[in-house]
Amino acid sequence: MILVPVYRSRPSALHAARAAVSAAFCCAFALVGALQRHPLLLGAALAGVIVAGVCAGVGREVRRSLLLALPLALLVTLVNPIVYAGGNTLLVRGGEVLGRRIDITLEATVAGALGGLRVVVVVVALGLMSAVVDPDELLRLFRRISYRSALTASLATRLVPVLARDATRMGEAARCRPQPPARLAVARAAIAGALDRAVDVAAALEVRGYALGGRPARRRLPWSRHDLRVGVCAVGVAAVAIWTTAARVGAVETYPLIEIGWGTAELVAAAAILMLAVLPFAGRRARLGIGSG
Repeated sequence: MILVPVYRSRPSALHAARAAVSAAFCCAFALVGALQRHPLLLGAALAGVIVAGVCAGVGREVRRSLLLALPLALLVTLVNPIVYAGGNTLLVRGGEVLGRRIDITLEATVAGALGGLRVVVVVVALGLMSAVVDPDELLRLFRRISYRSALTASLATRLVPVLARDATRMGEAARCRPQPPARLAVARAAIAGALDRAVDVAAALEVRGYALGGRPARRRLPWSRHDLRVGVCAVGVAAVAIWTTAARVGAVETYPLIEIGWGTAELVAAAAILMLAVLPFAGRRARLGIGSG
């Protein structure tokens, strides 16, 4: 199972919208994870990403991103109370390791859990972006800035999965032999194949004139209804994230005691995040996934 989601075209509002707008929508939820520490707002952002992924038809890909993020979140949750013993509520009185006393407190554990939840929100939001945003369209945005860099990145996004499949097949073929070769030999063969493929691709690009490529002309495309829907929701989620941070809505203090703000403002902000996650898919015209009109 590939944990990193791969883009495939599907009939949804996120797929129909232009790459920059869909990417901004996903990054807006990642911004909530980057700025906020409140569990209600983080939970709303995570639920919004999951709901958006299911509505866009990439629920399985979002699940893979969640599986990738959970070990990272668990690592943050476990490491934080070990390396930092701040807080007044002692849970475990440990011994000394390398001259340093290790005591685990409730406040440090909660802080680690909130940090892990933030990691989950950011990773899952970026996983949604990887599943619904065409990488070629996204890289095309940078071609007027650096044509060769955009071409290199586009080739990398295409060739890395191919090279990974080549290495997997080489490993499977090696295990089928009566005396399997050493792992170093298999790795050497995979690297040699990757270099051969790179030389072939470079020669093909040179023959087609990509070495002389210059700055392309600007193309102005009219905004579709999906661009407007997704764009407005992206701005709304980003505005909620910035407003809650600036106004200290959902303020969280973990040291020396745990203080988490709960009130109407936090509930309204969480509800707004969830609503903005669903709005791009609301209505019959949105479900059709037609990009124009």
